[in-house]
Order: sequence, then structure tokens, then C-alpha cells
Amino acid sequence: MAVFGVSVSIAIIAAGGGFSGSGPSLFNPPNTSNLWTVGENLRDGTMLNYSLTRIASHNSPWNELGEFSSLVDSLVSTKFTQDTNDDNNWQAIIGIINGSEHSMANYKQDTILLSKEQLTNAGPVSQTFKSYYEPIESSILEIRDIAEGPKYLVVGAQWNSITGGVTTVPVKITAQEKIRINAGAFDTYVLSYTLGSKTSRIWIAQDVPLPIKAEVYNEYNQLQYKYDLTSYKK
Repeated sequence: MAVFGVSVSIAIIAAGGGFSGSGPSLFNPPNTSNLWTVGENLRDGTMLNYSLTRIASHNSPWNELGEFSSLVDSLVSTKFTQDTNDDNNWQAIIGIINGSEHSMANYKQDTILLSKEQLTNAGPVSQTFKSYYEPIESSILEIRDIAEGPKYLVVGAQWNSITGGVTTVPVKITAQEKIRINAGAFDTYVLSYTLGSKTSRIWIAQDVPLPIKAEVYNEYNQLQYKYDLTSYKK
């Protein structure tokens, strides 16, 4: 009966979720192979490197962060290693070079403890690194708040909703795109929403544990952050 109940629920989602194209439908409902979870596919030694711009005036609608330092034309490297004290956590070694010159004189690094479930913070962040880490939390890692739990990577699937001013809009998978960035070519699903006249987009690849690209705006059409994956080691 439990299996039947899950099947019926998925069919109902497919019927009412707006799924379109040649993918899942009422008669071809999504299944676990269509699910994506933050941090899935991370391994000991996985590295993700990004280029990131995130403005200090960004006021994240997903959490209370957002009024700290900017990261402009920055390079962000993250290496995940197993926490030797707790199998449920990762040690994320995060390095940041802030500024268009990408000088090592601007390099900052620290180790952040992240839970393997949803990559939430599992330990304190040092005061000296906090102003560098918080812009990453409200940009690259903001997906933790947008995608709470496993989500369907199928066109039409709603992941969340967002409010800007008096307007609330759905955050949905709206397209599939093949894109090429510095890290390579990827088949992606585009998570998007529109506040004001600008559409925010986050590109997600099935087997990559974090989004590979994003351009996010507020309701006043101001860029809040953008990033691209520059290299990826599984």
C-alpha cells in the first residue's frame, strides 16, 4: 500500500505540476531518478571552483544574511573532505580571492564544517572569516534555502515561492539547456522566477552537487549576485 500511495502522489504531482515537454507527465510520472538534492554526489576530495560577484546591498529573501562585504570578480574554491570526528559532516576548505586583479595578497581561507544533509552549517564560523563566508552563504550556498529537501529536476516542477514587495511568485524549473562554461559543457535544468522585469535563473546539472551558474535579481531589477563554475573535480 505504501508503494501504491507514493505512485499515486507522484502521478498527482505530474498532473498538476505543469510538467511539460517529452519528459514526465501523468502517464510517465517523475521518479527518484529525477530528484536532485543539495550536496548529493559529493565525495572525499571533491572540489568546486567558482567565479563570483555578490553585492553588499543584497538582502536575501531566503535568510537574514546579506548586509556584509561585497565579493566582486572573486574566485571561490571549495574542497570537501570527510570530517574525521563525525561521519555526518564535511570539512569544506574554502579559499577566496576578492578583486579583479586576483592577487594572492587578497587570499583568505578557512575550514567550515557542513552537514552532509543539505550542507547546513554544523559548526561556528570564525569572526575573521565571517565577512567572506556570509556572501557565499547568500549566493552559491543560497540554494540550501531554496531547495529544502529533494526536488524534481523536471520542467514545470515548483521548488519554492518568493515574495518581493507585495508580489509572491513561484520558483520553478522552467527549461532544459545545454550550456558551456569554463568548467565544461553541461546538460542543465533552469530554476527561475521573475520579480520586476528581470528573471532570475539558477542552472543545475543532475550530477553536480551545487548549481553551476546563477544570475539573481531583486524586485527593483538590481543584480544581487552571479556566479559560474570554473572547474569541478568529482
